[in-house]
Amino acid sequence: MGTARCLAVCASLALAACATAPHPQGGDRAADAKSPSSLRHGDDPTISLTTEIDPSIPSEFRRAIERAQIEGAALFREDRAAWIATDAVVARGIVERNLSRASGWLATQLDPAGNEWNVAFTGSAEGRNFAYADVTIDFRAENPAASTRENIPERDLSPIEEVLAVGRDGFRDKDWLRCSASYNTSAQLFIDEGKEYVVIRMLPASVNANVRPMGGFHRFRVPLADEAGVEHFAQTRSCLDDTSPAGAIFMMSLINSETPTEFDVFTSLSYQRPHYIATTAGAWAIEAGHIRWIGKSRAQ
Repeated sequence: MGTARCLAVCASLALAACATAPHPQGGDRAADAKSPSSLRHGDDPTISLTTEIDPSIPSEFRRAIERAQIEGAALFREDRAAWIATDAVVARGIVERNLSRASGWLATQLDPAGNEWNVAFTGSAEGRNFAYADVTIDFRAENPAASTRENIPERDLSPIEEVLAVGRDGFRDKDWLRCSASYNTSAQLFIDEGKEYVVIRMLPASVNANVRPMGGFHRFRVPLADEAGVEHFAQTRSCLDDTSPAGAIFMMSLINSETPTEFDVFTSLSYQRPHYIATTAGAWAIEAGHIRWIGKSRAQ
């Protein structure tokens, strides 16, 4: 992506973020499984993930379930990479030295299996965005290894990173249903049926081990071509927490989607707990990142 195109996209993203209405309903169009692009070298190599679909899944839902499992697993790895990287830069005093200009992080998957990630810690000053530190995470080790580099002088963001930073900052500050005092943000470039999209996700943080947010997850999907507006998917219309004790069954209704989403896969992995969902299509079980279809409800 050239610099001129990047600047044009940044401008359109900023305008899209400003125009987004609070709490719209609905979701993304059905599409093939997406693949995030690497930002490290600026040549946008496509990264793909694979997933095994449970035999119980009806044929008409297999594409949506594959998509949810792929994106949910990648989202879990991204979130974990950011958490490990944050611990690393905090321990070295890097964040404290840059606190007044820090703006967040951008996590990038570097290999097809999702084992390697780079987390860029970004800042902004005098109209310029930059990365003041980069942390590479390798999940293949028994204890994930973190290689930390403080950028002195600061590293300029790549054109794609610039786009992602604009999207992250723009949608983070908008008015949408918040179900936690703290939120983490995911910003990725996805390729869907040959078209490029910036996808920004808002993830409510669990600040209490006994309170696990199940509502307040959001996805903003912005096409890089000027052919459509922002698609905003809200996982729930109200806040909902799982406070059930270990071993208890937690079930919730999902009215904004016929099938479980990447957020259900993400929470099953993050909380290490299964949960069950009722939709207009029937009942579903989500455990350890995998989705099963239980069947239609008696009323159907």
